[in-house]
Amino acid sequence: MAVRRIVAIVLPQLACELVKQRGPVSPSGKAPLAVIVGGDEERRAALAARSEREPPAPVAVIDVVDDEARRYGVRPGQKVVEAAALVAHLAIHRVTFAEIDAALGRVAEVALGLGATAAIQLGEQGAPRSGASRAARAGERAASAARSPWGDGPYDTVWLDITGASHLVGGEEALLDELGERVAALGHRARLAIADGPRLAQALARFSGQALDGGGRGVDALIAPPGKGAQAIGPLPVQALPVEREVASFLVRLGVLRVEDLARLPRAQVAARLGPRTPEVMELLAGRDPVPLLPFEVPRLIEEEVLFDEPVENAESLLFVLRGMTSRIASRLAARGEACGRLNVAIAYDRSIARLRLGDREDDGAAALLEDDERGPSLRFHVDMPVPLSDAGDLLRPIKAKLERIELAAPAVGVHLIASRITRARQVQLDLSRDRSADPDSLPALLAELSAEIGQERVGVLELADAHRPEARSRLVPVEDEAVAARPSAAARARAAAERAAAEQGGSAVGGNADGAEPPAPEPARLLPQPIPLGRVGRGAIVAVDRHLYAIERLSFVMRIDAVEWWTPTPASRDYARAWLVSGSPSGRAAPARLGELRPRDGASASSCGEAWIYVDRATGEAFLQGWCT
Repeated sequence: MAVRRIVAIVLPQLACELVKQRGPVSPSGKAPLAVIVGGDEERRAALAARSEREPPAPVAVIDVVDDEARRYGVRPGQKVVEAAALVAHLAIHRVTFAEIDAALGRVAEVALGLGATAAIQLGEQGAPRSGASRAARAGERAASAARSPWGDGPYDTVWLDITGASHLVGGEEALLDELGERVAALGHRARLAIADGPRLAQALARFSGQALDGGGRGVDALIAPPGKGAQAIGPLPVQALPVEREVASFLVRLGVLRVEDLARLPRAQVAARLGPRTPEVMELLAGRDPVPLLPFEVPRLIEEEVLFDEPVENAESLLFVLRGMTSRIASRLAARGEACGRLNVAIAYDRSIARLRLGDREDDGAAALLEDDERGPSLRFHVDMPVPLSDAGDLLRPIKAKLERIELAAPAVGVHLIASRITRARQVQLDLSRDRSADPDSLPALLAELSAEIGQERVGVLELADAHRPEARSRLVPVEDEAVAARPSAAARARAAAERAAAEQGGSAVGGNADGAEPPAPEPARLLPQPIPLGRVGRGAIVAVDRHLYAIERLSFVMRIDAVEWWTPTPASRDYARAWLVSGSPSGRAAPARLGELRPRDGASASSCGEAWIYVDRATGEAFLQGWCT
């Protein structure tokens, strides 16, 4: 039977990193940071009720500090008043349990590609209630008085079961390197360790003091050989064991500083001093850690949400946050081997300012303001991808194009991003025949950006249609997937079928005029969006096009359509012709062609400046300029 191997991913600065992902921690841009882990209801009430940011209550206790604040002497467990006395410019922020749960879930999601089971909670801590929401679970955590590394706190560890899987990536060291890179792509610093159980691995990662930055440094010291868990945790301080803080302090006063010092004492005397968790401690001292992992359930939809302590009033700050959100979504999609086809963006407004500014407005900007009982006023839009994409840059480009054209109606207090329409990502075969291969997602990313900027209905591919009227022979088809561009139109399919039938019969009528048949009517090279009225025309007539006068030098009949689409209210009966136009004047005298104009053909004179495609409405006798020929 294979020895159980567990990886512990400890994120010591998780709460601080979540704050920094929102934007600058202070108006000056950089300052020592301290974080208070608060409840969801408290956080939401603070965001909804404030008109300006209110400082945390003086009785609040700091839970996490960054390296800069630690150098000033600020420590977790201090009151806000004590910390502010040490550092006057200390920035203090709150992080909700839901934000921490979501961040741990992201790490578990990207780690699942390297192991069988990922967990953000141990089995001994109890499974969450069936059907309980994230906010409900966070409330339960907030109500818990236990705040030790072995209870619900400090919410900074993800576990991964790699039993029998490390050889697939080249061994345990290579697995830690790959895992460190994936966690670093999410914007987190991680401490990694491998041991025979989750609590052993967590103690090694948390108290060994060797942090990974994505390059895999210090991995050897963080791997406990199979069956050597007791020896691996021996040099660690006694605080690494699941004992109460008072018990750990008592042991330190007695001179028992390390785990191996405690292991040398008589078991009966040790058991009398360790409190209610004596069985767990004795198991760990013996190197046994059978605690099961509570499997993490990967959500089908990928969501990212950021709440701001300071309202944001410009698109640049929102793009800074969205860049990190799309990067994390891309990492999660890559770990799944999937891509998304739609991004839904919700920008939450400040309630009071939004209602004040938009209370009397009824324009399109106010129409984009949606009321939600839970989140309040918000601006919502979505971006559809022509092809499912998963790269961070490709996901950000259409959002950026859309956001740059939107004016915020009120300061934003949060951003919610959802990736939906998730499907399996395309696997592109490597191209060894060229020095530089083409990115298959470059065109879909460009189409998504154009669709967000000018509208999805204005971006697509032209498709030929089987129609008599020239303006109806092509239409713009939106690019919904990669098969649209390669799909032949109805007219092309009919033409191909006719060519195949003619080839089978040995005929030569298709594609040629060997039997004396007339060639097909010439087609215009460019059609105008709307035909330009010319009045009644004839040879020598003067017509005005875009405030320029032209003389018709020659007319050549092309074709006639009669009662086309007779079942519609406006059937078409027209005579089509090609007209050679020259630069004219009211006197009818033709002027020489200007430099760069079209050259004459089919017997036209050297003064011809263009071949126009016109038609005459047979019902009224009026002529219209519809396009230009080659």
